[in-house]
Amino acid sequence: MKTRLILSCLMVCSLSLGAMAQETAVKDSVPQTKEERNRNVMLNASSDNQPRQISIGLPDGEAVDIFEDGTPVSYLFWPDYPYYSWRGGASTASQSLMSLSESALQYGKCSYVLNSSTVKAGDQFQGLVNYTTNIFRKQVADINVSGPIAKGWGYMAGAYIGFDPGSNRLDALDPQDQMQIYKIGINNRFANGKGEMSLQYKYANYVSMPDNYGLFYYNGKDGSVDELEDFNLGRDQLLANYQYINYIDVRDGQRVRRTMRRANTVENHQITFTLGYNINDNMKLDISSKLKFADMNKVMMKLGGIFTAQADDGYTYTTGSPYTGTIQNRYMLYFEGFEKSWMTTAQLTGKTDNHSWRLALNEWYNRAGIYTATGLYAHEAKASPSRLLKDGEEGSSYNDGSEYYNGHENRLALIASDDWTINKNLWVSAGVRLEWMTQGGRAALAFTDDGQVIEPKNDRTYMYNLKDGVKNRFGEYSWFNPSATFNFRYTIANGFGLVGEYVYVKQRPNLQDYAGPYMPLMDPINVHMAKGGIYWNNAWMQLTSQISYINQTNYKFREQFTNPNDQSETVVLPIVNDVATLGWTTDAVFTPFKGFTFHGLLTLQNPKYKNFTFQPVFSDGPGQLYNFNDKNVIAMSKLIMELDPSYQWDKWRVWLSFRYQSKQYINRTNTLYFKGRWETFGGIDYEVNKRLSLSLNVINILNQKGASGNIPAADLATDVSAYQQHYLMSGTYIRPFTMEMTASLKF
Repeated sequence: MKTRLILSCLMVCSLSLGAMAQETAVKDSVPQTKEERNRNVMLNASSDNQPRQISIGLPDGEAVDIFEDGTPVSYLFWPDYPYYSWRGGASTASQSLMSLSESALQYGKCSYVLNSSTVKAGDQFQGLVNYTTNIFRKQVADINVSGPIAKGWGYMAGAYIGFDPGSNRLDALDPQDQMQIYKIGINNRFANGKGEMSLQYKYANYVSMPDNYGLFYYNGKDGSVDELEDFNLGRDQLLANYQYINYIDVRDGQRVRRTMRRANTVENHQITFTLGYNINDNMKLDISSKLKFADMNKVMMKLGGIFTAQADDGYTYTTGSPYTGTIQNRYMLYFEGFEKSWMTTAQLTGKTDNHSWRLALNEWYNRAGIYTATGLYAHEAKASPSRLLKDGEEGSSYNDGSEYYNGHENRLALIASDDWTINKNLWVSAGVRLEWMTQGGRAALAFTDDGQVIEPKNDRTYMYNLKDGVKNRFGEYSWFNPSATFNFRYTIANGFGLVGEYVYVKQRPNLQDYAGPYMPLMDPINVHMAKGGIYWNNAWMQLTSQISYINQTNYKFREQFTNPNDQSETVVLPIVNDVATLGWTTDAVFTPFKGFTFHGLLTLQNPKYKNFTFQPVFSDGPGQLYNFNDKNVIAMSKLIMELDPSYQWDKWRVWLSFRYQSKQYINRTNTLYFKGRWETFGGIDYEVNKRLSLSLNVINILNQKGASGNIPAADLATDVSAYQQHYLMSGTYIRPFTMEMTASLKF
């Protein structure tokens, strides 16, 4: 369910690449607890248009959660990914990363959340224009203006327009990423400056279908990768020229043909109201309320297996001439979805001599739905491949992984926290989120052989026959989801002491869990995270070193598995397991002399599967019972390292960023892996004058390929002799060597 986006690093991975690649050392004498320092999520080696995900010891989610002006950009990551309607840039006044404790309290999740706010008008007219381009002819224009209207009243207007053909220019959709965001708002300061309120409208139009897949040779002996002689990773396209998609609508069984552009367009309309009022010098009320309407159309052309077609297999070119040779299968998902949400957060904060407290209330309501059609496509396994037909048809195996739901969800949460300075040596912080979640709606949890929604028998929770118009419900559920946090800091000597943090989060199924052909597990998801260690701060160093443990129960996903006895057969199954990780992280910022800053981070972790046994059922009967308890989690490294030096003098700033991640297992039997890789960045910033600044940034300085992926046929394999040397496979890669230039003009 992953889709790629278009400009979250455009402005911010060009303007921000330089300006935010490494924060200067903060001079706080004690560690910060509300925000995560020294992590630039916009510096993403895999995509130039979305924030990167930071490992916390659990498998990555679908996308980074993003807050804007006090509420989530999207109610849920799916089907409207946050980056479908958000970019940083000229209209963003501030940007930070919530700590895990803050994310648990404000969002009910244990993950890093990007927090941002929008520019508001001041007493004087001001503007900012950013222009970004790169060697692959990406073009981004980003502007924001604001100024006074009358006494106490002001306006702001912004536009963000970007076109990115990508490094592997696609024939199916060119440019492969297009983003348009327009904002307009007014704000009013009242009560002699004690209060301010604003009203803002935002429209976002996003057209995108990136395809960062390529062919390469995999060597299972050492996890290395060799390039294919006639395929340049990062520059050649592996996707055929699909100007149209053909699918069977899950609602009525009719065949539909749709242009690729229309099938990849997302529109968002948002109206946001904010209010801030200083009740007195020590107490403030903040309210943020957002109404959102979003319509999504997206195509995902996931990689299937690679195989060799024989003369009697029925594959032909679109001209009708027979085809024999290597074929790349594509598992196509096309979904139509919507989100209609109204989210309001009210927060009262106050301070006394020893306390800094908060009381907040969330009232978030969401109406969402999705229709997902699927199919199997085939094209040549080579650069710029030709489309292929199977028995005269462009698609096959229609709707074997279809999805549908149409429901509502409401989250009412009470939040309370207090930071208490007990004495000069001991500081503690505690918080609780008490969330009541209700949900209900319709979902098609079974399908006919041709992929239409049907009403299953003998199960009171299943229901919905679209063809006959029967509107039975999957039930009304109510859940209580508490979250709790605790932090402490004990100072042993000046600048040196102990720190600790504990986070607990409880979650239940969300609407998208009802989308597939199986009833979701109703057991709660429990996340426990604990860490503790030392901090040491002085005039030239800030260091924190902690041991951590995190555990999540009932980790749910739907996965495609290949029959070990027949590699042409795959099944999509729901999987439930636990994950636990023990780790050690040291994070340090050094400023040994004026102008120079060095940030270093080292994480050692050991992510393991827990309570993970399952038995897939194929056409030839039940497969073997697999037990993956204590196996290493796939696609997660045991060692992560970040090295970020920068030096600033006069009007110049030079910075570098090096990230290393050790080997990652490909399959759950842990018999195959990709060896470790480096991700490298660098840049030069020059302030021409107080209004104009220029940046030159380089991505993937070492021009590493960073190939990764999976081998579906090997996911359950214990005998991996077939993959030891020069095994042809397809997968993803990191961005190729790229130079990016940004000009920023203030006026």
